[in-house]
Amino acid sequence: MNLRLNLGLASTTTERSSLGMTPMTMITAPPELLRLQPHPERRRNRRKVAQVDQDKFVVSFEDWIRDGFHHLEGDRVEEALTVFEGVIEADARIAIAWMGRGFVLNELKRHEEAIDAFEQALNLDKTLYYAWVGLGRAREAKGTPELALYAYDPALEIDTEIVWAWYYRGLSLMTLEEYEAALVSLDEALRLSPQWASIWHCRGWLLGTIERYGEAIVSFDEALALDPSDPWTWYYRGLSLAFAGETRTALESVSQALRIKPGLSRAQDLFEQLQSLLGE
Repeated sequence: MNLRLNLGLASTTTERSSLGMTPMTMITAPPELLRLQPHPERRRNRRKVAQVDQDKFVVSFEDWIRDGFHHLEGDRVEEALTVFEGVIEADARIAIAWMGRGFVLNELKRHEEAIDAFEQALNLDKTLYYAWVGLGRAREAKGTPELALYAYDPALEIDTEIVWAWYYRGLSLMTLEEYEAALVSLDEALRLSPQWASIWHCRGWLLGTIERYGEAIVSFDEALALDPSDPWTWYYRGLSLAFAGETRTALESVSQALRIKPGLSRAQDLFEQLQSLLGE
């Protein structure tokens, strides 16, 4: 029985749609940026944050921007947009406000406007590497992964330690089916952040796609050690085990996916095929 044929897995588009159902492809601002940690300090010092007098006391735009990112972190995207646009209206030269607006617009799936906001930010400050990452994600969401790469590479020229840039670069390369290059990017992301389950999941999916099933299983095991609650990881682990000829173990993995998410139809299809192979 040909599992790939029966489950419709020959299409990478089908596979990609399931990747979109996992947290790893969310287009958002990195957590450390949302907390406005000064990283790195040398770039923060270059940006002089404007201030405005208001009723005999000084209100810093930096406080407003921090509030905007806190709204974004709390999924209060409309409030965040109001804050960032208020800062831009007061002073359109503040790059980080344009960047914040870009992240909010990405969350609202207004990707064309997000691209414009990130480009405005970068026109003001080309060292704002998270704006490059955000621009890449917006371009990816617009269906132009090849243009997304032109955003991630400048970010990595600024700082090679940006895990988000390596990770999202890997996703864009996967979309373009440049799997070996994508693997290099994901491995760099894992070097920087080995505790991130979604990167291990992506790496497993990629390795399974190029039929390196043993390595794929190892990656899925790493992902599950960090997050055992993801049904898609259990499913893809089961699929790789099935292709590797480990039918019984594959059935156990898919069964776990269904225990977590009983309505996962693709896992149910695989479960029934594996049962048939085992004569159950």
